[in-house]
Amino acid sequence: MKKFLSLVAVIIMTGVYAQQGFGIKAGLTYNADDGLIKSANSAYQAKGEGSAGYHLGVYKRLSFTGLYVQPELWYVNFKNTYKDTSAREFDVQIKRIDVPVSLGTNVLGIGYVQAGPVFSYYFQDEIDMNQVSDIKQDDIALGLQIGAGVQLQQFSANLRYDFPMGKRSTEWVQNSNYNFQTESSPKLLHLSIGYSF
Repeated sequence: MKKFLSLVAVIIMTGVYAQQGFGIKAGLTYNADDGLIKSANSAYQAKGEGSAGYHLGVYKRLSFTGLYVQPELWYVNFKNTYKDTSAREFDVQIKRIDVPVSLGTNVLGIGYVQAGPVFSYYFQDEIDMNQVSDIKQDDIALGLQIGAGVQLQQFSANLRYDFPMGKRSTEWVQNSNYNFQTESSPKLLHLSIGYSF
């Protein structure tokens, strides 16, 4: 009886996961959020400017009847540009690891739409400014993403928009004194090219 139940389970799982695909993707990331810079005493506050970056990733597609689940692992790099109180311009480079998990469906044979949560780990904010001795940043964030694309044999092209569930801030310390903070709510547009094995 146990062997029979095991065989039934294997057959069911084989049917459920009949179409599985592993792939890689890369592309451009545009940060549509300008961000905000604030001085320690809030006397100075100004918007920044979003900028383009890039992403690299891998994914696994698990297909069900009419739907699929697609977990992914991405490295994402983008930046914001700010001006300080002296009108000097500097960049804040943001590096994070994303884990998007999409629920999707195929459309018209070659297209697909997908949506789901994005879990982000911000592991390094960098600033091109001298005498920054310490950084305190928000590390973990949760967002949502929605996207669409086309699949032509092993190749795919995808456009995805992801946005956060809240804001994140980074405090920058100069000369052992808290100096200013940058605040952002990254709204990212990703254009990807992928290849499935």
